[in-house]
Amino acid sequence: MFFGITGFEIRYQLKNPVFWVAVAIFFLMGFGITASENVSIGTPGAVHENAPYAIAVATGALALFYLFVITAFVANAIVRDESSGFAPIVRATPVTSTQIILGRFLGGFTIALLGYLAVPIGMWAGSVMPWVDPERIGPQVFSYYAWPFVVFAIPDVFLTSALLFALATQLRSMMAAYIGTVVVVIGYIITTGIVGQKIEYRETLARFEPLGTGALGQITRYWTQSEMNSRLVELSGTLLFNRILAIVLGTIFLAITVWGFSSSERAPSKWRLRRLARREAREESFAAAAPALGGEAVVARDRKPSQWAQFIARLRIEVRQVLTSPGTPILVLVGMGLSAVVLWFGLSAYGTPDHPTVSATMTGIRGGFGITILLIAAFYGGELVWRERDRNINEIIDSTPVSSWVITVPKILAILVVLLLVNLAGMVTGLLYEAIGGAHHYGVISYLSWFILPAAIDGLQIAVLAVFVQVLTPNKYAGWAILFVWFVAGIFLTNLGWSDPLYRYGAGPNVPLSDFVGQGSFWFGSAVFEFYWLCFAVILIVVAHWLWPRGTDLSLRVRLRKIGTNLSAASLAVLGVAAILMIGTGAYGYYNIKVLNQYRTFDDTEKYQAAYERKYLKFEKLPMPLVTRVTMSVQIFPKDRRLIVDGRYDLQNKTNAPIRDVHVRRGDRDAEFEQLAVSGARLIYDDPQFGYRIYRFATPLAPGATAALTWKSQIWHRGFTAGTPATDILENGTFVNNFAFTPRIGMDRSGLLTDRAKRRRQHLPNELRPPKLEDMSAVGENYIHADWVMSDITLSTSADQTPIAPGNQVSDVIAGGRHIGRFVSPAPILNFFSIQSARYDVATRMHNGLKLSVYYHRGHDWNINKILTALGTSLDYYRAHFGPYQFNYARIIEFPGYASFAQSFAGTMAYSESAGFNANTNDPTKIDFTTYVVAHEVAHQYWAHQVVGADMQGDTLMSETLAQYSALMVMKHMYGPDKIRRFLKYELDNYLRSRAGEAVEELPLQRVEDQPYIHYRKGAVALYLLQERLGEDAVDQALARFLAKWKYKGPPYPRSLDLIAEFRTAAKTPQQQQLITDLFEKITLYDLKVADAVTRKDATGWTTTLTVAADKYYADGKGKETKAVLNEPIEVGLFTARPGLGAFSQKNVLAFGLKPIHSGTQTITVHTAQKPTFAGIDPYNFYVDRNSDDNVKDVTNG
Repeated sequence: MFFGITGFEIRYQLKNPVFWVAVAIFFLMGFGITASENVSIGTPGAVHENAPYAIAVATGALALFYLFVITAFVANAIVRDESSGFAPIVRATPVTSTQIILGRFLGGFTIALLGYLAVPIGMWAGSVMPWVDPERIGPQVFSYYAWPFVVFAIPDVFLTSALLFALATQLRSMMAAYIGTVVVVIGYIITTGIVGQKIEYRETLARFEPLGTGALGQITRYWTQSEMNSRLVELSGTLLFNRILAIVLGTIFLAITVWGFSSSERAPSKWRLRRLARREAREESFAAAAPALGGEAVVARDRKPSQWAQFIARLRIEVRQVLTSPGTPILVLVGMGLSAVVLWFGLSAYGTPDHPTVSATMTGIRGGFGITILLIAAFYGGELVWRERDRNINEIIDSTPVSSWVITVPKILAILVVLLLVNLAGMVTGLLYEAIGGAHHYGVISYLSWFILPAAIDGLQIAVLAVFVQVLTPNKYAGWAILFVWFVAGIFLTNLGWSDPLYRYGAGPNVPLSDFVGQGSFWFGSAVFEFYWLCFAVILIVVAHWLWPRGTDLSLRVRLRKIGTNLSAASLAVLGVAAILMIGTGAYGYYNIKVLNQYRTFDDTEKYQAAYERKYLKFEKLPMPLVTRVTMSVQIFPKDRRLIVDGRYDLQNKTNAPIRDVHVRRGDRDAEFEQLAVSGARLIYDDPQFGYRIYRFATPLAPGATAALTWKSQIWHRGFTAGTPATDILENGTFVNNFAFTPRIGMDRSGLLTDRAKRRRQHLPNELRPPKLEDMSAVGENYIHADWVMSDITLSTSADQTPIAPGNQVSDVIAGGRHIGRFVSPAPILNFFSIQSARYDVATRMHNGLKLSVYYHRGHDWNINKILTALGTSLDYYRAHFGPYQFNYARIIEFPGYASFAQSFAGTMAYSESAGFNANTNDPTKIDFTTYVVAHEVAHQYWAHQVVGADMQGDTLMSETLAQYSALMVMKHMYGPDKIRRFLKYELDNYLRSRAGEAVEELPLQRVEDQPYIHYRKGAVALYLLQERLGEDAVDQALARFLAKWKYKGPPYPRSLDLIAEFRTAAKTPQQQQLITDLFEKITLYDLKVADAVTRKDATGWTTTLTVAADKYYADGKGKETKAVLNEPIEVGLFTARPGLGAFSQKNVLAFGLKPIHSGTQTITVHTAQKPTFAGIDPYNFYVDRNSDDNVKDVTNG
């Protein structure tokens, strides 16, 4: 009988269209992942689409969304008897409860597992399609598909099936199962996506995250591309524990279900009796609502008041239904929990949280609610539309003399109420977060206008869609499937370039938030498209009203045939007005996004870049005159979001041969050049599409001769654009660099395609890489593509704003409603600078003859004194160790947090409000991220703004890596070397994680090619180790010599080899020379581990024996490793607290020093007066260790 039940369930589900729809959906998802270059689930770099790692990630990740399918198979298997009325017959049979429960479960589980096979089959099918780029596909190996299915799919489907089966069985409710699904999906996405980014929680998450993706991520975190392309995950350690845990949890859920299930009808509890009574009362009132208001009174009067009275009555019932539903408070709590996780764990950098600002808090909440709202709307859409039919009262409702819109619209509004409650829960959580975090401003009105109102409009659109789809479909499961397809298709189509908001339902311009401008003028474009889609939503409502299922024959075909009987003058008028308004609004939107502005898809941009390269890269090596002086008048009109420039370049031929032609191009596609002229030259070529011009001198410009280039340009952000708007010129907080609005001299590679797949797709050479380190022809250009110039900039803005440009401010006046400042550079600067304008508060401090200033948005004053101190401390260190500072001022300027970065220009350093400017640095155990960023940007005043590398391999070693090192030295002197481990741990982790994302090949540090994970992350670790071995003074003296030799020099510009030569001069021993080779010329990795640490008390203290395993490897660009001989001194220490965690300090260090370490296993004995609790090798993460977590171990008693 058990197998009979199982077989029946399997046969039943195989005949169910829902099963085949689900199979088709997940087949297409797997197919799209491998068949399309534009669809990705996060596989990095050059990892094959059919690599075992990629298949494992897809198998684990898609299991989360498969929960909705599992609910339809497994939960429905046990609830179906009750809903169909078949339960009394089942109870009359001699089948036991255990047979029923296990038979139903096994049948549903088997079907769910069979359905999920569509994912690996789809991935295989996609990978063999003829259009797929062969370089994206590796060898086809059966085990690559089978092993992830066994390790991830089977336990995941078993666990989730058991959980949802238990919910449905115990509560006898599909609603409970679906609410459980929504809660699990939302909670899982947020928890793993945000908490999983925290180093301190990763191991815990890996062990206890139920679907295994956390364990997979932890195991493969530092895998190379080579490993990801060929290596199967091993079922051991953390992954084995996790998979056993999943099976055990599933078994427990199943056992609870069997134990608590009875096939006989259970006597309902008092709570359930009250709930049933309330439900029956609601259904009776719902069914009786129309007749109660009908009858003779209706005949005697105009029908319109009766319809509105019916509408109000039904609206009350529908709203009461959702408000008293057990799912509603659960979803509200989910909304609060979701918001709390995003805010408490998401708004931080390097483990340091931010002080709460209104815009950052609201942006965090908004970002996590997209899929949540869709899930809730989809769920309630199915429940409310099908509720009467599920409870067999639909024929009573259908027989009442009430229009279908009176039934339809209240259901939509009821869904909207739930969505608003969830959003209000997010708002309350945000306000609580701000209150706890000590916010200066709570912005309740801002929440209502920036969040709740747009969320209500979006929610209404989604609610309409959810109801409309359910009206069309034959059952709620089909409706949910269609909504799921719509959601997934939206992601896929957007990646494929189909992103036009004129045809993507609910789409519109983004509205980024900043405390500087709030929503700014961005809200208007969004409001236009909100109204556009609301008009369409009204059309959907009218159609849903016409097609609302009434009577006994509910097929869509029949309803379409009878649609004429439902037409009325009123409904046609509503539809006509909505259509006219939609067309008018759409035309206005079209005019803004495609006439006033340029609408570009990803594909358009890609083709543009390819055509640009094919046409003009051939001019890259042509000699050009250099810019020696920049004179500009820049006018900013914040309210109009407009910038007008009148400028002049002084040009000089610094080559050894005459120059005949000057190539001039625009920097930004949004820049408009009204005038452009070169003295003594005429225009011989003009390409308006690409903004490329060629001027020819009447007499070639002789060596040393000069010319002038004059221009007038503007950037004017008219109307609104589709997608993310331009955020450079704003009503308050303008931040724009000169490359956007000034002409560029000559051709270079900036802005061209670098992705290999895109280049192949556009029939370009596979790679566009910087010149090799040995190519001496490349030293004539620096990597920023900007000359050393003197500048004279007059900048004007509105009277209530402060203009800021590089240079000494020689005048500052307010006249004619304009605030005008003139800035003249006292020393050469790169022709790469920013201008800024905002309503700033200013804090200043004189420090050793320098004027230090911080320009900040009012209310963002938490760290002003800290920033001023960091400016002074950094400049003191750099002047003492590297050389003179070139200016008598240093300015930090806050800018709106649309982008999260800081950037150094000559004497002026722009600092985003979302990049640590408002970090909460009160906790002494956290990284002082604000000081670190300031120290890094001030260091660029030397490394980039006094010496800049040639445009070739290794260029950023001389800027970004040296800035990292300089900032670390400032931090070390401010906080002590013991605090550095936490920072180095983050840098090491970021470097090792990012290696697999390399699109071409990893390179040694001396050959870095604009690879941030190398020049930032690895560079910080490498340079810190270098100063540990050579000595801080020796490294700083080498840098001072390098700076003195190359300051303001070029062409020729320095190479990384010139810097490394100074380091080699400072090295005194063969071991130090070898270290420089390992750090800069090779990709070197270590595997250092404390296998055991035992301490014994003796007469004078404690003797601790460490068993240490150590190895050293050299890797190639693809991550393939070769073992090398390790024979060098490495730090070993004993501690009373774990290094790098909590309030670790020097008082926790019992012993610390260099010990000779060789390849293999060795024992080390250390004597201390106090008992140690932790022992470590390389405990401060000086070395690039592939698994630094095992460097420190608890000490045990011997």
